[in-house]
Order: sequence, then structure tokens, then C-alpha cells
Amino acid sequence: MKLLIIYGMFGVVCMGQEGGSVVRFGNGDRLSGEVRSLSREGLVWESPIFKEAAEFELEQVVDVTMRPSVASREGARGAHVATLEMTNGDVLRGQLVGLSGEEIRLDTWFAGEMVVRRVNVKAVSITEIPIYFYRGPNSIEEWTRAGGGDGWKWKHGVLSSTEVGGIGREMDFPKECVIAFDAAWRGNFLPKIIFYSNDVRTNSPTHGYEMVFQGNSVHVKKADSDDWLGHSNNSGELRENEKARIEIKVSTISGKILLYIDGKFVDLWEDTNLDAKKLGRGFHIVSQESAPLRISNLSVTSWDGFVGEVPNQQAGMGNGNFRGGWNHEEEEMATRPVTPGAEEGRMVLRNGDSIKGEVLGITGEQITVKTEMAEVTFPISRLKNLVLQPAAMEEPKRNKGDVRATMADGSRVVFRLDGVEEKVLVGYSQNFGEGRFAKDAFERIEFNIYRPELEEKRAVDDWEP
Repeated sequence: MKLLIIYGMFGVVCMGQEGGSVVRFGNGDRLSGEVRSLSREGLVWESPIFKEAAEFELEQVVDVTMRPSVASREGARGAHVATLEMTNGDVLRGQLVGLSGEEIRLDTWFAGEMVVRRVNVKAVSITEIPIYFYRGPNSIEEWTRAGGGDGWKWKHGVLSSTEVGGIGREMDFPKECVIAFDAAWRGNFLPKIIFYSNDVRTNSPTHGYEMVFQGNSVHVKKADSDDWLGHSNNSGELRENEKARIEIKVSTISGKILLYIDGKFVDLWEDTNLDAKKLGRGFHIVSQESAPLRISNLSVTSWDGFVGEVPNQQAGMGNGNFRGGWNHEEEEMATRPVTPGAEEGRMVLRNGDSIKGEVLGITGEQITVKTEMAEVTFPISRLKNLVLQPAAMEEPKRNKGDVRATMADGSRVVFRLDGVEEKVLVGYSQNFGEGRFAKDAFERIEFNIYRPELEEKRAVDDWEP
């Protein structure tokens, strides 16, 4: 590895953030420390093992992971978030501020207003900006250890365990919410997730719900009972991968519990004998085996309780019908993507209705649509998707010096790194032209993204403590 001790550099930008950065190299080396600065040619790195900062040529670097600032993790503004899925796999999140047949204008928190070419946009989905009741994990001290939970550790926003045991904490659960987190594991996925429990000091509270994962199988029951809510179901994502985004939607009004894995609907369970008065504020993560398990990007947010048209694979089973046997039938049926009420050419509303028409314009948080009968104006946040005018899709050209950046809100952008300034990185993509990205918005930057010999190293998660 070529290394040069640095005493000064012209044309660099300080990238120091909240701590806990890691750089990985093509030869397998990794260094903890901080990004001191970054230029188009090199990375300047501070590490406890160096007496002085060191510069590395970018051609040696696989990626750098950083912890975004608290301010950047607040993310979107306004009442809605529009997610643009690009033809090259990029994902852009922000607020819609303009739309025409040629371009989409998106106001992002990490790069200001971006003008995106219509021919590079495959799809647009829209969600309401939720109310956050918890975001973390922020430290191990905010958790209570129970049932051998001394093996749980926290570092750089990640909870990890290699022992049997659980941890829990109280949350300000609303009546309806979304519990979401990133999970990574080795071997089989075997945690037990308990929510709305009445006691975080034990892994066996007397009230609440348990979602139990057994490899690719998952089932739900009432805590400390044999009251199973229907049968178990299977997820291909849990069988084929060793990481996933888990989303659990819970309504203590309707008694419905929905599971999504990597954005795909898995199943719906229903408590037909719901007694909300017995539910508490506890949330638990229980490791059922000593295999490595990591939990990060955990949040509890508001939910409007709208389920939509999803296949209920529990239908006809009823409560108490699960007796410990696993349902191995039609695994792939459980993982197929579901778009509620999605009919080609129609925009789906949050309440399940749909509308067909041409978007005439966007003003603030309002969108105007021309339908067959009338022009209507309503809040953008009421939409679940946006129908775009047909266009011949294009993929942007690959450029020398392209990097792939992941932002704190999950936006993923490929751009040519053209320059650095005091507070921004300057880049270019055919998707949006020139972009000016806030330096404290980055969670990960990947380099040399078109070198196939680095793909295996790029895909490997860092499991070192």
C-alpha cells in the first residue's frame, strides 16, 4: 500500500464528522480513524496508529464509512418524501417542487434542489414524513440487559451480539407505528423481537407481542403465552441473504401486525382478542443463539394504520391454530412485491382510492392533476405514487472518477467526483448535471466502483468489534 505522510494539501475539504469512520483498501487492510480531507486524487486519514495524518491514493481505496452529523440525520423537510428510482440503480429522496415531461425538480436536504432528467427516472413513490418516537441506537446505556444480555455491545450506532441474551428499553409507542431496523447476521437469522411489552427487565414479559425468526421462517404470538396469531410464514430474503431491512407495522386499534423485509410485504397477522390496556411501552431484541447479530438504524415512527390490498396468508387460520409446525408452502408467494391498488396509469392515494390523470403542476406541498372530469388540487403527501409521462429510458454514461455515495436517509448516488470545497463535494452525473453535496451528509463513499476485482471486498460486511 502506498502511503505518504502529509503536512499540508492544497484543494482539500475537511470531512471530519461525529467519529467512528473506517477506510478499507483493495488489499484487505482496514483502518479506523477520521477522514481529515479528500481530494480527487487522494484521501488524508487520521488514525491512532499514525503520528501524523497520512495520504492514500484513491485507486487503493475500496470505501469509506462515516457517521453523518446529527443535523444531517434529521433529513427531509416538508410534509412528504418523494423517492426517485433511477435507471442506473440510484435512489434520490427529497420533496417534489416541479414536474414536466422533460424533468423533475427535487429539493434534497443533502444537495439542495436537483433537476433530474425524466428519461433517467424509472419510478416515483411518495410517503408522508413520519413523526419519530425513537431513533438510534445511541448508546448501550439506554438499554436494559436481561437474560444474559451482557454480550450486547454498542459501537458507532450499531448494537451487536455474539451470545444468547436480550436487551430492552421503553419507547413512546403510539397506538399505530412502524418499527424499522437494519439487521445483519451470520448463519441463520434467529432473533426474537418483542414490542409493546410491559417489562423490559425480562425476556419473557407477561404482555406484548413476540415476532420470532427461525432462519427464513417467522411467526407471531402474544408474549408469555401459546396464543399464536395464525401460522408461520417464510421469507426468501432471510434465506438467501445475511442482511435485511426489517419493518414491522403495528396497530393497537385494529390488532393488525404486518411484516415487510427489504420493502417487500411478507405477511399480516391479526389479534382478534386485542386488549390494548394490557400493552406496555417495552421493546426488546433477543438473540436466541450465539451467532453474530447486528442491529442498526432503529426507529419507531408514526403510521396511519392503512393496510391496503395485501394478500393475507393468515386468512382462515384464526388465533391459536399454530402448534409449532412450520409452513413451508409457497415460500416465494410470501415475498412477492405488493403495490396496493396499483393499476397501470393510475396514481394510488393513501386511503386506497386511485386517480388517473395528467399532472399539471406542483406548488409548495400541493399537486394539481387534470382528470377526465375536472382539475383537482390536493396535498402531495396523500399520494403513494406518481405516474410519469412515457419516455424512452436512458442510463447515464459511466465516467472515470465515479464514486457511489450513500446518504444518511438512504439516498444512493453515483457521480463523478470533480472537486472539493470547504463544505461540499462537487460531482457530475447525466441524471442531474452538477451536484453540490454537503460533506456531513455522507454515510458511505465507495471508490473504484467499476473494478470487478474489488466487488467481493466491497460486498463483505465488517464484523470486527
